[in-house]
Amino acid sequence: MTTQYTLLDPITGRCGTLSKTLLTRNLQLNAILLEDGEHVGIITHRDLVSFCRWCADQVLARCQTVPPEAHAALDLVDKWLEDPDSVSNEELNAAAEAAWAVDTNAEVARVAWAAADAAEAAAHATAAAAEIADYAEVSYEAQAQWLVEHLRSAQ
Repeated sequence: MTTQYTLLDPITGRCGTLSKTLLTRNLQLNAILLEDGEHVGIITHRDLVSFCRWCADQVLARCQTVPPEAHAALDLVDKWLEDPDSVSNEELNAAAEAAWAVDTNAEVARVAWAAADAAEAAAHATAAAAEIADYAEVSYEAQAQWLVEHLRSAQ
């Protein structure tokens, strides 16, 4: 039997049933996630940033060269995850812009862009979460599994 995921929008009441392969492409801030009808959790801004940071780690694991701009952006994301009030949106946006500006080979650019998306997620969330998932180059199933485990561990 295939696991089915449902995202329920608490504001509109709309819900969508998704397969594991589509879950991370349809994340919504404050959506309620159900797995086979069982409540898993509410997707918060912090969850989206944590997902982006996890995706960035997947990119980092494959890269031999990480530009300093990527490290700086990810350091700010980590700081934000520890205490969202410790980093301003301006700092996160500036770090994201610096990482986006890295102009080098494709592998190095990919890790810089993943770091930029993670920093943007801390500042803005949902759009960056969908975008960074592509850089992770991890199966959609693995992404969905991480998200479900992350939400369950937060309960």
